[in-house]
Amino acid sequence: MTTYDMSKKRKRDLEASEPNPGATAEAKPRKPKKDKSKPQENRNEQTESSEYPETKFASLANVAETDTTVEESVVEAVTDSMEVDEPVVPKDVVTDRSSEKPSSKKDRKKNRKDEDLSTGHLSILSKFDKYRAEVIGSGPKAAVKEAIPEEPLQGLHPLPQPDQAPIPKVDPNSVLPSYLSQPTTVPTSQRPPFESFKLPDLLLQRLEKLGFTNTFPVQSALLPLLLPDNRLPPSTPRSDLLVSAATGSGKTLSYLLPILASLLNRVVPHTYALIIVPTHELATQVQRTAHSLAAGTSLKISTAIGTRSFDVEKDHIIANDVGSTGADILIATPGRLVEHIRNNPLFTLRHLQWLVVDEADRLLSQSFQDWVEIVGDELQKPFSTEDEQGGFDIKSAGLRIPKRAADNVRKVILSATMTRDVGRLAGLKLRRPQLIAVDDIGGQEISMDGSDNDDEDQGTADKGLRELNSLPSTLEEHYYPVSNATQKPLILAKLLSDSKTKSGILVFTKSNESASRLARLLELLFAKKLGKKRKGSSQKDWSIAVSTSDKRKKEISANTTKFKASTIDILISTDLMARGVDLPNAQLIINYDTPRNEKDYIHRVGRTARAGNSGITWSLVEDSEARWWWTGIGKVRRSNSDGIKKESLPELNDEALQVYEEALEKLGREVRGN
Repeated sequence: MTTYDMSKKRKRDLEASEPNPGATAEAKPRKPKKDKSKPQENRNEQTESSEYPETKFASLANVAETDTTVEESVVEAVTDSMEVDEPVVPKDVVTDRSSEKPSSKKDRKKNRKDEDLSTGHLSILSKFDKYRAEVIGSGPKAAVKEAIPEEPLQGLHPLPQPDQAPIPKVDPNSVLPSYLSQPTTVPTSQRPPFESFKLPDLLLQRLEKLGFTNTFPVQSALLPLLLPDNRLPPSTPRSDLLVSAATGSGKTLSYLLPILASLLNRVVPHTYALIIVPTHELATQVQRTAHSLAAGTSLKISTAIGTRSFDVEKDHIIANDVGSTGADILIATPGRLVEHIRNNPLFTLRHLQWLVVDEADRLLSQSFQDWVEIVGDELQKPFSTEDEQGGFDIKSAGLRIPKRAADNVRKVILSATMTRDVGRLAGLKLRRPQLIAVDDIGGQEISMDGSDNDDEDQGTADKGLRELNSLPSTLEEHYYPVSNATQKPLILAKLLSDSKTKSGILVFTKSNESASRLARLLELLFAKKLGKKRKGSSQKDWSIAVSTSDKRKKEISANTTKFKASTIDILISTDLMARGVDLPNAQLIINYDTPRNEKDYIHRVGRTARAGNSGITWSLVEDSEARWWWTGIGKVRRSNSDGIKKESLPELNDEALQVYEEALEKLGREVRGN
């Protein structure tokens, strides 16, 4: 063998011993080199086979194209990510190896790897086909759903809306609830007849017999709100009322008529109505009016005011075995009422339907043995579960336990100077309260001197909790400035002597001592005949009496009776007679001493000009008190456009001053006991 032949044989052996380039390329795909000079045409040469291209995967999520676009994008993305680079075979290498036999174990092992790789590719392609079917199946539906245009609604128009209710004006600086800051006002000209209301025939007959045909403004406002309404179920809760009306305006009749109308058909006597008043005199007056209206009925009206012994009074207000039927309507003072609640075990308020508080400002401003809390607790007590007569257990029978008395009672709170102090009213536990004011807000506010001091004195006149004040429209007010306070008794005697009014005169002082001293000085001065004697008439001898808290009740009651009968011409008193006393013949009210506040003034002058009658008031004001009058009483709202008339003092000659000095000396000797 030649050298050439040996070299050729060694070359073939070396080629046979080297690994197959094609198999190696298939088993381990090589990473192509990036050629930046040529365009990227083949995607197999751009990325590695192990990396999933993010740009192609993003196209899978975009299914808003047509069916063909979705399918092509999915196929292209998944196929590109799964392709394996094809081996690059040299031209001088034979690629057809079908007829060749494996020359070694390495070749057989490489062939098995190729088969495993093909099987893996088939598995991946199978998963891809399933995934493509899901994407293609859901893609067009979503695209179609979004492609459907939204049709505009046809024939729909806004429904007609009712007019918006007017929004009440609210003072942002006010701390009062709406029912106090915005009361319901009633004009004084509103006086319809009683027949226009749904009153029982029996009560209409009694009113006609007593001479009442037309209502007063407060009655015309309260009767529709308090009378039973047959259109509503009996259990329908109704509002509690607060009433501000001038003294003598008919408040008593406005709550007695609804109470009597609701109790005319009662069967078993119980305490159905409780009327609380501050004084014995007012309680007696209310009882007398109620008896007049309830004449001819079986209703019993009684009082608990302490004028009788406790045991005797107890028999008159509760039913017992002796034969007493109890009181259907009980009129009580707060102190005596608390005594019955605490010490009378048979007395109960569980049947109460009406609770009336008259002269509420005075009753709420004083404790009176904490009557508000005690009465409130009594009304809050739950009813007993056992029947009072047979001892029947309601709860054991599966029946509902009865309600408390507070759930059924109707409350009416009245005053000529109704307080707007929320703290005082809170103890009454009012339900849906409503405030009725008779010509309060609509009245005129007139200063005595005609000046406008609102900017300077507004802080004094209005504290934010101002009372609801009201004066009779038929009241004539006169103001007398007194520069020398030591001459006030002489000035008053001279005014009375020159006046046309000779009877029905009520004089108010600040203390019991001042009332007694003034009464004696007037008697001494009148004895000297200070007044001018009229032609054809003799000088009148005045009859003077004193009613103060240091007097016995019998004496006070006797003086009141004589004054009503005009047996007494001048009655001098403290504020004891300012409330709860009806004096029909009172023609002239004199404020000898300045009242403590606007409320006392209103109640004092309210003893006259009652029930639409005319009346006159004089006020003797010292110079040191004048400013308070301008900012206090002068600011009270009035229906009378004339306001307060400022008058001049009578002339005092030397003779009158001499008589006055002699009267003072005699009074001094009497006091000293000489």
